[in-house]
Amino acid sequence: NARIGIGAVVLNGAVVEEGAQVGAGALVPPGKVIPAGWLVMGVPAKPVRQMSAEELEDIRRNAREYVDLWRRDYGAR
Repeated sequence: NARIGIGAVVLNGAVVEEGAQVGAGALVPPGKVIPAGWLVMGVPAKPVRQMSAEELEDIRRNAREYVDLWRRDYGAR
């Protein structure tokens, strides 16, 4: 589970590890690894800070909500 902000671009070969967050509008260049649990921002994306336990849980909760919405709207087709 990770969060990619609106308008962010993750290029070929880049890796966004578990619990990482790419800020809106950020550019993750080819081959860049975004470490688990870190927030990155900017062009090019650079580590800003480690995410708190509450923020990491929010990413997991948000992912579950999106899956539930998909199942509700498309899963029965």
